[in-house]
Amino acid sequence: MRSGLKTLVAALIMLAAASAAPALLKPGEKFHPFSLKNIDGKEYTVTMEDGRLTLMIAENVSGERRVRETHPGAVLIDFWATWCVPCRAAMPYMQQIYEANKPAAGAESGGLILLGIDLDEQGSKVVRPFYEKLKITYPMLADATSGPASDGIIRSAGEMKKAYDAQVIPVVYLIDARGTIVHVHQGFKKEHIDELKAAVKKALSGDET
Repeated sequence: MRSGLKTLVAALIMLAAASAAPALLKPGEKFHPFSLKNIDGKEYTVTMEDGRLTLMIAENVSGERRVRETHPGAVLIDFWATWCVPCRAAMPYMQQIYEANKPAAGAESGGLILLGIDLDEQGSKVVRPFYEKLKITYPMLADATSGPASDGIIRSAGEMKKAYDAQVIPVVYLIDARGTIVHVHQGFKKEHIDELKAAVKKALSGDET
């Protein structure tokens, strides 16, 4: 009787833990605003401003803080780590998607912004030398930024991992101009790329159907 009770209790505990575990965000849900540093030290903040997806890139130039603000047509975030083989396998395809859809030089709106979100605990110290060997050009966000906790902006890769449930990587999210997640996939298969290309095309066209 006691052993049966113990088994039941254990099962209930496991069920509660599973139900409390985070899940991948789904298409139709809103994204979580975030701010992280690229490996070059620039701060990338993705948030909503007046109902529009907004990217702010801040950097220090000769001791002066400069911020450039744009409104991309979509933002694609790719959770990865240097030790993740499938993540590395996906990168050339991600680069191709970025090159085919990135904003025109100097554009204030439109186009696709692709941001790699690195989950290595040592951040840019590990990523920078790794990145320099790769033939990719999109930003790799790895380090935390500072700011008020009250603004609701995620400011570290660890917090991003929890909020977006990037427990098993790679995890890819596509966010449209209204801040809505329109595509998500976990892992890497060739068919994921065709699905992602179609989702990017649809997001950039503003197609809501």
